[in-house]
Amino acid sequence: MTETTDTSGTSGASAASGGTTSSGTASAKEIGVIDRSAAILTALQDTPLTAAEVCRRLGYSKSTTYRLLADLRTHRFIVRDNNGLLRLGPFPGRRSIATTNSVLEHLRTLTSESVQLWVRVGEDRVCVRNVEADHELRVSRSVGTVLPLVDGGSGALALCGPGNPQEFYATKQARVKGTASASVAFTVGGAILALCVSYPLTREPDNVAGAYRTVLGQAAVELKALLDDSEEFAVLRDIARLALGARRSE
Repeated sequence: MTETTDTSGTSGASAASGGTTSSGTASAKEIGVIDRSAAILTALQDTPLTAAEVCRRLGYSKSTTYRLLADLRTHRFIVRDNNGLLRLGPFPGRRSIATTNSVLEHLRTLTSESVQLWVRVGEDRVCVRNVEADHELRVSRSVGTVLPLVDGGSGALALCGPGNPQEFYATKQARVKGTASASVAFTVGGAILALCVSYPLTREPDNVAGAYRTVLGQAAVELKALLDDSEEFAVLRDIARLALGARRSE
């Protein structure tokens, strides 16, 4: 009875106390969300995972994990690929984590084929990044390779186009017998770059556009976001410049 009688007399103090406690709880909750989100990003930095695998690895409940994953996807910290795997996305502040090579390596994982990034310089194209397939039989292009655009190939066609990632190009035996490639192009700082998947004809998909158009387009969009106004783009241009200088001095 005493507690019941005293309630009205202490209502103001209780409300003030309740407000302080609520604020403290909210702050602790926010810190918990940040910690858990950071743990998810750290896990995905090692390898792409499904949502269920994130749950198992970190020990969070499904409801908590799915809510955090949804928020991270909304802000482009993470993206979901065509295989349902979650991986780091193109959030602008993530450039120290995501690199051109990491995007190319993921594309190689999706296609199981070699991937190159070319930049157009005048009437030539220069390979500035390359990730080779794991197959014993594969198409290889070393960084610094210079090829005239007139030699053809899907990469050359893409570089001669408008630089729109939605434009898809595919060729067979355009330069080397028994090989094929598929490419899309994108622009960064006035330069045109082409992202290319190269493979032997013996492994050509029945539907080349169906197999490569979407994944190439998505990777090109991510690369553009990573390279715009970045130091890495300056490095890529230096690679192209040095490769052309070396060829002219031969």
